[in-house]
This record gives sequence, structure tokens and C-alpha cells, in this order.
Amino acid sequence: MQQQFIFYFSAMKGGKTTRIFQRIHDFEENGQRVCLIKPKIDTKGGNCIINRLGERKEVTIFLSKTESLLTKKKEKLLTNYQQIIVDEAQFLTPKQVEQLWIINKSKNIPVTCFGLKSNFQGKLFPATTRLLALADKIGELDSNSICKCGRLAKFNAKKVNGKYTLFGDEIEIDGVNKETEYVPLCGKCFYEKVVKGENYEN
Repeated sequence: MQQQFIFYFSAMKGGKTTRIFQRIHDFEENGQRVCLIKPKIDTKGGNCIINRLGERKEVTIFLSKTESLLTKKKEKLLTNYQQIIVDEAQFLTPKQVEQLWIINKSKNIPVTCFGLKSNFQGKLFPATTRLLALADKIGELDSNSICKCGRLAKFNAKKVNGKYTLFGDEIEIDGVNKETEYVPLCGKCFYEKVVKGENYEN
């Protein structure tokens, strides 16, 4: 049976990392080895993923932007695993997404990617565009990400010095720069607080 290439997404603070911990636990409990991949651009936690409870899990491959997953060394490494899980998949390059798809189809190893669908401007990340195009299965997670108004959050808004903005670098890691934070918002609040350009303090 051909194993699937899967992409799960939610807004920020939607419990993606907690689900990864649970999936790894379930797979390993059933004797399956899991290769955990994280893009190196996500400096939060270094070469570990960290959930909201503070639990840490070291990654197998801490992937830089210029690295290929199709080198002989990497392909040999990956064939030792029965599952491949990717955290923060939106930070991959489109080429790396394609490489994961090739590994899935050529080696028949299931690949499950977790990440954000859109950036703080409400636009798809380049990697997400490829994930949506190539995935056999796409799922929006039942999310714990709630907007301040109480609705389910769908967008990832950016605040700099307490003010919402649509400007700046696409990738700034939450918690690294003290002046920058990301806030999950529903569509209505994203429009009113961000798109309309009203710089609310809250």
C-alpha cells in the first residue's frame, strides 16, 4: 500500500506540537522509529521541539535552508525510519517540500507535516503552497487556537511594539525578538484590527 504525504495545519497556538508529541509516543509504543525534522530557521528550542508544557524532544534532522534531503547520506538515514514527521513545515523551502514528497513516493515512508497555512499578511507561505499542491491528505486541526473575541482563530497577526502590522520580514520567530509577537485572530478581527490599518493596542 502506498503511504501518504500529509499536511496538517492550524493557526498559531493551535496545539500542533502537542499533537506531534502524541503521535511520536503512539508510533514508538508500536515499535516504529520516527524521524523528526525541523527547519533550522526556527531557532526557538534550538535542535529540539518544545510543547506548551515545556516538554522537549530532540530532532533527528535540524534542516538548514540550503540542505537537500536527497543526498545519499540523508536517504540512507531516512530508510532506517518507519515514519517521518516535520514540525514548522511552513519554514521549509518549496524544494525541500518536493524532496519530502519524492522520499514518500520513492521509499514508501509516510510523511506527516505540521505547520501554519498563512503568514501574518494572510498570504500562503511558499512551502505551504507546495504542501497544499502535493499532499495526498490535507487537514485543518481541531484547534486550541482561540481569538481574543472567543471565535476560532484562523489568522496569525503580527504585532511590533504592541501594534498590529502588515509590514516587515515574513519570518521572525515568536519570542526571539522581544519587540515582535504573533497573535492568533479570527477573520473578522484580522480584518478590523490589521487589514483596516487601525493600530489597536490590544
